[in-house]
Amino acid sequence: MTLRKKICVMDIGSNSIRMVIYEITPNKSFIPVEDIKETVRLGEGINDKNELKEEKIKLALKTIQLFKKVCIKNNVDEIVAFGTAALRIAVNGEYLLKEILKTTGIDVIIFKGEDEAYFSFEGAINTLDIKDGVVIDLGGSSLEIVHFENREALERISLNFGAVTLSEIVNLKDKLSKKDEEILREFIREQFKIVQWKEKIKGLPLIGVGGTVRNIGGVNLYLNNYPLELLHNYKVSIDGVEEVVNFIKEKDYKEKQDVQGLSKARVDVFIGAAIAVEEVLAYFNLKELIISGYGIREGVLYERLSECGKVIKDPFEDGFKEILEILDINTKIKEKQYKIFKKICLALDEEYKIKGINEKIIKIVTYLYDIGKSINFVNYPLHSAYMILNLGIKAIEQKDLVASALIIARGNKKYKGLEKYKEMFKENEIEELMMLSKILNITNIFYDDLLLEEENFEIEIAKDEIIFFIKEKDEEDLKIIDLFISQKKFVNTFDKKLRFKMNK
Repeated sequence: MTLRKKICVMDIGSNSIRMVIYEITPNKSFIPVEDIKETVRLGEGINDKNELKEEKIKLALKTIQLFKKVCIKNNVDEIVAFGTAALRIAVNGEYLLKEILKTTGIDVIIFKGEDEAYFSFEGAINTLDIKDGVVIDLGGSSLEIVHFENREALERISLNFGAVTLSEIVNLKDKLSKKDEEILREFIREQFKIVQWKEKIKGLPLIGVGGTVRNIGGVNLYLNNYPLELLHNYKVSIDGVEEVVNFIKEKDYKEKQDVQGLSKARVDVFIGAAIAVEEVLAYFNLKELIISGYGIREGVLYERLSECGKVIKDPFEDGFKEILEILDINTKIKEKQYKIFKKICLALDEEYKIKGINEKIIKIVTYLYDIGKSINFVNYPLHSAYMILNLGIKAIEQKDLVASALIIARGNKKYKGLEKYKEMFKENEIEELMMLSKILNITNIFYDDLLLEEENFEIEIAKDEIIFFIKEKDEEDLKIIDLFISQKKFVNTFDKKLRFKMNK
């Protein structure tokens, strides 16, 4: 497979400057190949005179010049650079833009607050399977809020405060005093009063993009000993956000540096931003916080790709096609295996009430069960399981992602590395996963070893047996099956014997 183009998206924010280089595939999928961030704090002190500090201008310019060199070394074809609140507010922001253009040739676009909100929304909505909700992006000097229904943005607003702004109102570096916390919360609530659609969003989920919410998720993962170290689509309850705030606000600067899940670059400003997220949930009476690992940069990239004809109707299907393209999967073969697996599941569902058979899980396990062979054929199901947990499959619940990995690992006791994930499931759910694992095993044997397709067999459930009637095969073919299937494990799982017969 040939990757034809590289695009760099450069985000000149109020807190940090970040560049991500993406490789664009022929089918307009994208793969991040370089990701660099420098905490410049461009928006520091901007509220005093609406000016960027001279030392911050110099540091920003030096950072962008360095980023341009990285782009050259990576043979980047196109650089899309944008600035947000700090450059939007500063009266001397134009000077920095001219210096950037003169020294690097990069023409930086300044987003309006509403545009910033829109692109943050685009990055999140195209990677999550959520129809109605609220998106926030808390940056260094602004907070963007978007209300959406049926995956369409209805209202959006940009508020003039962010993580850096809040750090200048009260001391956030060390332990937060009760008085400073009250001042902070009152200031935040006052800013929210200009939002006119408060009642419309009551009870909706809150999707958070950006470094602040990722750090809230990271700390919550640590506090709850969550087995999966994956932030995208990780859900934090209202109580969970409060737990993070209470945990951090009692710590001094040195103690906060040792907190797992909290970036050292955000230690001195994090608590104010975390309180702002907590206040968003409370003030607007929202349901929970959902972490998005994708935000404004991906939103800009999606917009750029849409100009080239990319249309996303279903985030999971689009993201899954990206994975298949990147891994160079033969989809024609996998479609046949998918149909075999689904046929067996549907035949057994009435008897065993296998609730876990949703389309996303079926597609993942049938299309990706053998990708681990690219690492090592020996124990490849284990390698496949770990790859699935780390491929970045979009728009899938984390529990369903782990379920897919456990099904592929086949429940083998020697796969100790996956034992911790079983804590996420009830005992009856584990039993369902093991059933699906056995079905996957049969599917693989049917297609890989017997060269069967869905029309070549029928299934009958008897009192003590599950019988597969195989068409157009002989007795020797049926003996092959016994080489691969453990009757004991099958009986333990389904409480019935497995039998294979020639066609009725």
